[in-house]
Amino acid sequence: MTLYSLLTPPPMVDPVLITGLAGWGDAASAASDAADWLAEAGESVVSFDPDMVFDYRSNRPVLRFAGGEMTSLTWPRMDLVHIRPSGRDVLVMVGNEPDLMWSAISDALVDLLEIFGVSRLVTLGAVPTPVRHGPSTSVFCTTSDPRLLLAGDEMLMDEIVVPASAGTVFRSAVEAVDIPAIGYWAQVPQYVGRPYQPAIVALLERTAKQLGVDFDLTDLESEANDQVDRLDEILERRSDAREFVEGLELSVGTTSKVPDNLPTADEIADEVARFLQETDDEA
Repeated sequence: MTLYSLLTPPPMVDPVLITGLAGWGDAASAASDAADWLAEAGESVVSFDPDMVFDYRSNRPVLRFAGGEMTSLTWPRMDLVHIRPSGRDVLVMVGNEPDLMWSAISDALVDLLEIFGVSRLVTLGAVPTPVRHGPSTSVFCTTSDPRLLLAGDEMLMDEIVVPASAGTVFRSAVEAVDIPAIGYWAQVPQYVGRPYQPAIVALLERTAKQLGVDFDLTDLESEANDQVDRLDEILERRSDAREFVEGLELSVGTTSKVPDNLPTADEIADEVARFLQETDDEA
């Protein structure tokens, strides 16, 4: 079996690759949601064989039932999708973080980038952070080439040691063949769940600037503002949640301790999910 299927791609000029896989390094699914939004109107040019790259016990196919009958079976995927925003050729890697074959996928990806003539890599990620939700989301950068930094890009200068994601492993292989790369990492409040629209908007804004293209984010921005308003309503309604968030804000950059006997991040996230579900049911 081959690792991937290569379809006949359209002619491309100086394409850029964007990666945003669901999995590790994708807090509240902000990075994968941003990548999916980009790829929504595109066409797959490369599909990796799920039998080769996924362990179905951790990335299980999804069954859908209606009226007592199974209506669909959706397999996990990892694809390269071609889009052309503002006439710019872009490939977007979307899908699930693979469980297997990371080294082989890295080698295959390097070969594919040579075939397509990719000149730059942009990686998207999101990390849980003790920050308050709001209409804007802080984004920090990592890059192999400072020339890719644009006005407003903030480099991560601290030395940290963290478990690698598949996306960062792929990026390392790409950088090893002298393709420059930059990564954008949204800082997501640790108590929110998927979707977190402000982080999606922030990542797409940075991506648009990096590519020199325009994205119509009007609908996403409206959804982000609505979500922030709903979260504010929860904090107004629940004093324990408000104290928790205020404690997070005080603890950043200080030795202050978050007060005891407050709801956990999971409990607040559950409350958010219940509130949003109630809102949807009322609509």
